Amino acid sequence: MAELERLADDFLAQPWSSVIIGNSPFLLKASFSDAAYRLMLTDLNSVWWEEVNSDDLRQRAQELNKRLKAPVTALCRHLFRLLEPLLQTGGSRLLPGFKCERACNQLTVNLRSELSGVPFYWAFHCTEAPLSMVSRHMICPLLNMTQALHRQTCDLMVLLERKDAEILEYRESGAMLTRDRLATDIFNAEEFKERFLSECFISQGQLRSPTSSLTEAISVPEGGTFNPELQRLYSTVIQVKSSRERRYSSGQDDGQNDHPSHEQGQEVADAEIKKEEIAPTAVENPNVKKKAPRNLYTPAAKSNSRRCTVKQKKKKGIFS
Repeated sequence: MAELERLADDFLAQPWSSVIIGNSPFLLKASFSDAAYRLMLTDLNSVWWEEVNSDDLRQRAQELNKRLKAPVTALCRHLFRLLEPLLQTGGSRLLPGFKCERACNQLTVNLRSELSGVPFYWAFHCTEAPLSMVSRHMICPLLNMTQALHRQTCDLMVLLERKDAEILEYRESGAMLTRDRLATDIFNAEEFKERFLSECFISQGQLRSPTSSLTEAISVPEGGTFNPELQRLYSTVIQVKSSRERRYSSGQDDGQNDHPSHEQGQEVADAEIKKEEIAPTAVENPNVKKKAPRNLYTPAAKSNSRRCTVKQKKKKGIFS
């Protein structure tokens, strides 16, 4: 049992991988040690899992492979090598030799391979996972990931608003684009949110744009949910949450957050934007020395080693 307990933290942090076993798509996560493993599978309708220690592994290997003589560590390493391509990041993967059978509340995954030139057979006997385990490995991490992605979206919106304030200052200084096609509208966060939610539908309830962001997000086939970026986010969320739980249980976490909240950060950013917007310009205050116009560069112009020209507005009555 000690070897399985050592696997617990590593197994929790393992991200889900999109796999195809037989003709069925699954999400898979697994963790291996020298003489034990834990495995979890879901087809998004049910969740199955299995944990095997060294004694169970040795006994099953003898039952399925009468002529095979190999230490438990070699068997475990071989199983890991067979599953490793499935656990790698990327799209859904299909490997030959794996077959799955469903009966009542059990899922059996059979595989056939070779170990040291001898045929090797194995069967993962998975039973339905308890609700507490499903919550710990899937529901809670997905909720945390949703909050993290929402926070990231809010931070990007604040950044866009600050960029608009920066562009406005350039324009008030007299800078102008030489190519109108590069011009953008002022970003409105509320309009962006409403458009994202409503762009897929018309008044009759039919799809308007099959290539919209929301339509593409919900049309991902089952079993193809976790791409490499989401896998990395899943592992990060688990590691941060586990670290905070350990600090809290040891009494090191006083419950205070040293980092400002998103609302506080947004208020500070908005205050800075307003401060920039109400700052006196050369037009409003003739006593302020006029700044030299700034050159605007675009990525395309920079790659072609061409400099965008800046048109300076003529201002009457100032330094004339």
